[in-house]
This record gives sequence, C-alpha cells and structure tokens, in this order.
Amino acid sequence: MKKTDKEDSLKIARLIQRYPIEELPVVPIPTDEEEDNRRLCTEHENWTRQLTQGKNRLHSLFTQAGLTEITKKHLRTKASREVSVALLPDRYKKEAERILKVLDLVELNLKLIEGEIKHHS
Repeated sequence: MKKTDKEDSLKIARLIQRYPIEELPVVPIPTDEEEDNRRLCTEHENWTRQLTQGKNRLHSLFTQAGLTEITKKHLRTKASREVSVALLPDRYKKEAERILKVLDLVELNLKLIEGEIKHHS
C-alpha cells in the first residue's frame, strides 16, 4: 500500500464524495491553551528524560571507579549526590562535578515547568 500525500488526498476526496458532511469524522483543532499545555507536558518529559540520563551517567562513573555500593537510590537528591561524589577517586571527580552542574540546571528547569503546570491547572 502506498503512503503518499497524493494517495491520502485521493482517499479524503473519495470520503467527501461518498458521505454527507455531517457523517465525516471531525478532528477538533486544539485551542492555544491546549497547545500550550501539550508543549509544557512535552518539555517536562524531555527534561525528565535528561535528568534520568544524567543520573545514569553519574552512576556509570561510580561503576567505572569500582564503587558498586553506590546505587541510583544514592543519586536521587542533590545532597546525596554531592556526598556520593566526594567518595570518588580524584580522576573521576571533575567529570562527576560537571554532571552535577547539569543535573542542578535540569532540576531547576523541572521545578519551573512544574510551577507553570500548577499555574495552568
């Protein structure tokens, strides 16, 4: 089966010819508010994904350094991440500190977005 704009256009044209306009499926156009809410949700999902990726990168550093007792649970909060990073050998610390800075920014953005979401509710 072909999937082209031309084929899609023909299918729509045939539907319009066969059925009364009242019987055709209707897709409502989202309001500006609905679009804004969708955009906020998408942005929240993206920042949440980045937070998870950053924590996974940090956890990977601990594994590389042989500190397998540090689990992802130890990386949930800023304070516990900082305590955990202090345990890393020096050769891993600079990279870990850069990851911490990124995580701080990501968490700040998530808080801002969550505030906007509450404001829109």
